[in-house]
Amino acid sequence: MLNNLSHNPAVRPAASGDLAARAGAFLQPLANTLLRLARAIKGRRAAYRLATLDDQMLQDIGLTRFEVESALAMPLSADPNAELVRRRADRIASQRRRGVRTR
Repeated sequence: MLNNLSHNPAVRPAASGDLAARAGAFLQPLANTLLRLARAIKGRRAAYRLATLDDQMLQDIGLTRFEVESALAMPLSADPNAELVRRRADRIASQRRRGVRTR
């Protein structure tokens, strides 16, 4: 009877919703980590495919061989495609600031 009257959550019995909330709080970071890892693996596969292209094809899409190789040298947990997109955007912005025409 005292358990029902208490406002202290440590004294109240755990409800099934509390258990689900605790399980969700535990599993959510794990799920986020697994999703990040899956995204990094997918990006790494795409970067490996980019590495098989010749230099002219890479230039056509706005990348250099060095950029692709350095993105692949990043840690396995990092997504190399995100880095390649960032580098390409930085180069385009730099060219626009200098007044170089882009395609």
